[in-house]
Amino acid sequence: MRVIKSIDETLFIEFDDDNANTTISGVPAMFMSKKTMGSLIKGMIDALGEGVRPLLYTSGYNAGRKSAPVVIRQWDCKNLDETLNATTQQFARYGWLLLKDVTLSEDGREISCMVEKCFESQAYNGKSGTSICYFIEGFLCGYMEIVYNKENLVCEETTCQAKGDAACRFVIKPKFWEE
Repeated sequence: MRVIKSIDETLFIEFDDDNANTTISGVPAMFMSKKTMGSLIKGMIDALGEGVRPLLYTSGYNAGRKSAPVVIRQWDCKNLDETLNATTQQFARYGWLLLKDVTLSEDGREISCMVEKCFESQAYNGKSGTSICYFIEGFLCGYMEIVYNKENLVCEETTCQAKGDAACRFVIKPKFWEE
C-alpha cells in the first residue's frame, strides 16, 4: 500500500533571511524554476556538447549519494519498499521528475528506473538527437548505490523523453565485471 505523507511530515523548511540561507530538512537549498534549470543545462550541453557529460554526471552522482540518507532519515524508512515509496514522492514534490518504476533484475545485478517529466529532458520538447539527462543519470546512480547498498555502479540512460521517447529509462549496473 502506498502511503502519502503530508509535506509537513517530510519537509522542514527554514528561512534565515539575515544570511540568505534556506534549508529543507537541514539541507541548504535554493529555489529555481524547472524551466530555468532545464535551460541552464540545455545551454551547457548546446555549448559544450558531450564534454559537459562528465561534469553533470559527477555532480549528480555526488548529490545522489548525499540525498539518499536524507530521504531515508526524514521519511523514517525501515526497508527498501518504504525507501522507494518515499523516493518516488520526494522526487515528485521537489519537481524533479516522476519516478514510475524501479526494478532489480532477477540476478540482482541491474537496477532499472523509468522516469517521466524529468526537468532535464523537458527543455528539448522531444527534439534532441540523443539522450541528455546526464545529471539525473549520475544522481540515480549515486542514490541507488546507497539505497541498494552497492558500490561501483554506473548508470546509462537508454531512452529519453528529450528524444521523443515515451519515458526516460535508466539502467544502473556494476562498473566492473564481477566474477
